[in-house]
Amino acid sequence: MKRIAGLLLFAAGVLFLMACDSLRQEINPDRLTTEPQKLVVSCFIAPGDTAVVVRVSRSQSVVGTTTPASSTVANALVTFSDGTQSVTLRVRDSQTYMYGILLSGFSEYWAKTSVMPIRAGQTYRLRVEAPGSPAVEAECTVPGPVALSSFTVDSAVINNFGFTSTEYYVRLRWTDPAGQANFYRVAGSNEYSFTTRYTQPNRPPRDTTIRQIGQISFGNNLTVNDAGRDGQDMISGRGQLVASSSFVTGQRQSVRPAGRVAVYLLNVDENYYRYHDAVERQAGTDGNPFAEPVPIPTNIRGGLGCFGAYNRSSLTMELK
Repeated sequence: MKRIAGLLLFAAGVLFLMACDSLRQEINPDRLTTEPQKLVVSCFIAPGDTAVVVRVSRSQSVVGTTTPASSTVANALVTFSDGTQSVTLRVRDSQTYMYGILLSGFSEYWAKTSVMPIRAGQTYRLRVEAPGSPAVEAECTVPGPVALSSFTVDSAVINNFGFTSTEYYVRLRWTDPAGQANFYRVAGSNEYSFTTRYTQPNRPPRDTTIRQIGQISFGNNLTVNDAGRDGQDMISGRGQLVASSSFVTGQRQSVRPAGRVAVYLLNVDENYYRYHDAVERQAGTDGNPFAEPVPIPTNIRGGLGCFGAYNRSSLTMELK
């Protein structure tokens, strides 16, 4: 009886493997659409910025031997205009290496906003021309500010495998302007002290404290819109401050918030919102091969990327 059951189990396994193998299909590369490289442009502007920065690169095809180095575009003509005057941006390369290997590359073009200030309500235009690629264009209008009403900081004690730690959280509150569609993104930073206690035999404990600044983590709660809540009071998702406690062999480490907590409410245009919302949803799949693909929108005509604008308001609090 056991032998029959074993044979049945083996047969089921073979059938399962055959079924999985049937899902695989060899594709001739000649059948794939080989589109030319496109210009990839990203630029986000806001009142108060000291410079306009535009990142330019080229897309990488599905098939081929495109390398990060060939994606840089250091010889483009990038112009920025407010409809009345225009300025030509200067180039500076930015590349990312690891162990001497180029991981990513793009070119940055920039100009000081003292030449052309960024103002709320103004529409700006961006044009990028590069040899070997069609010119691309985009425009965006800078939204007005939306004031933060308040924010709160609270804490919770967490028990993890017998060790307790304290986690700190923040929420932002504001009133949505009525009669218009609004899109938001939240951000923040906090100062925290990092204390390490070193212990050695026959010696008194020694504490070392360092103060640092970290970014508040809002997870997947970064972006929100006022659909169905026009003109109402709004509250952000919960953001976690850089602060916790943990134990390390031979020493006691403590991280706690101390000093300034700063939170930011970005009233963003729809281009900015749709782009970042899609990027964050895509990142939220965490590499799951069965997750539904998230297409990344673009408002760069003839290319890829995003040209968007935002207006920032902020509040701060001192923690002791």
